Amino acid sequence: MMRYAKQALLLLVMVLVPLNGCATERSDGPCLTVQDYPAEIQMRVADEISSLGAQSETAAMMADYGRLRAEARAVCR
Repeated sequence: MMRYAKQALLLLVMVLVPLNGCATERSDGPCLTVQDYPAEIQMRVADEISSLGAQSETAAMMADYGRLRAEARAVCR
């Protein structure tokens, strides 16, 4: 039961973290291409990250990566 709760929490974080990033003003610089990943791949990644444990540095880095992706999307709208 705890494994599924961790997976659900991790998936929720992976979905919500990109929504967190907001740019206050548009950049005049070049826009970055942000790769979209299919849901199946996102689920496999969520399983892999949840197997690393709650205190994993990799999971923390993935959250940072999610923020960067969100910022890149917001700037280039």
